[in-house]
Amino acid sequence: MLVGAIENAPSTLFLVAAYLGVLLLHECGHLVAAKRRGYPVWSIELYPFHGLTRYAAPQTHYDACVVAWGGVLAQFAVALPLILLAAFFGFTSIGIVNGVIAVFGYLSPVVAVFNLMPVHRLDGATAWQIVPHLWRRVRGWRTAAARQKSSIKRPPRPKGGWVH
Repeated sequence: MLVGAIENAPSTLFLVAAYLGVLLLHECGHLVAAKRRGYPVWSIELYPFHGLTRYAAPQTHYDACVVAWGGVLAQFAVALPLILLAAFFGFTSIGIVNGVIAVFGYLSPVVAVFNLMPVHRLDGATAWQIVPHLWRRVRGWRTAAARQKSSIKRPPRPKGGWVH
């Protein structure tokens, strides 16, 4: 195994760099989400198998969920166009471009889905907790719409019925 990695050092280095690029993309998604929710971001740290974005503690549980989704959504935002590009036009004759498409287009969503598992230390442990928040919002919108609809004064019905 190690001999093959040494013989193909450029390919091995490219794959390691590309994987670290996927981790950086993911962490930048957390960074953007945290900043959009108004939290200062202090650092992004990359380790061999994971990354970490350090930002101010969220003031609400909903904000923590939004920031957790930020990394995964960033990965899918990059992966989807690359997958569509490869599906419609095929791969190129340039090896490094194909490598980028393979890693950021096909490997990255696999990593994102793995990261969405509801397991401690993965984003899924927090990210999926957004569902009850969204459910309450949708229910609130429906209730507000029903209240607004019931408060609308309708003209009296004509004696002969409605004619359209």
